[in-house]
Amino acid sequence: MSFVGGSLTSPGPMEGSEYNLPKDAPLRPLFLADREDGAKPEWTFNLLLKHGVRACLEYARSFDLKRARSLSNPDLAPHLEFVDMGGHGYAKVRLSAAEMRTEFVCIPRPIARSERADGGPIRYRVVHTAALWESGGRPQLETEVLEGDAGLSI
Repeated sequence: MSFVGGSLTSPGPMEGSEYNLPKDAPLRPLFLADREDGAKPEWTFNLLLKHGVRACLEYARSFDLKRARSLSNPDLAPHLEFVDMGGHGYAKVRLSAAEMRTEFVCIPRPIARSERADGGPIRYRVVHTAALWESGGRPQLETEVLEGDAGLSI
């Protein structure tokens, strides 16, 4: 079992796509879903990596996450439980003899320093827990969203 962390402050691939991928690019819906109201595009690349092309295109068309996930390709990435290629934040890991617990804390894009005493707002907090598993067995990962909305990352 492994966790790969991203950036606390550096721009990532999703921010690059948001500013550099032309709106008329044929593959844009696989990276970004544009809303008709002109709101910030949603980063569909996370959905693409975890659930596949059909799920991603459905979400970009309808913005119906439940319907998009129903089209998920289970053979695509069975080893992935969570993907956020555009998040900023940190992970906190606790290990014990009984389990491994990793909490991801994602913050909004850190464009300006937060002056709040608590460090500022968060987008989400997600905990992944794996109980100790038998030799030769596979770990079973439990995912729980503690706060906020992990959106297209699950």
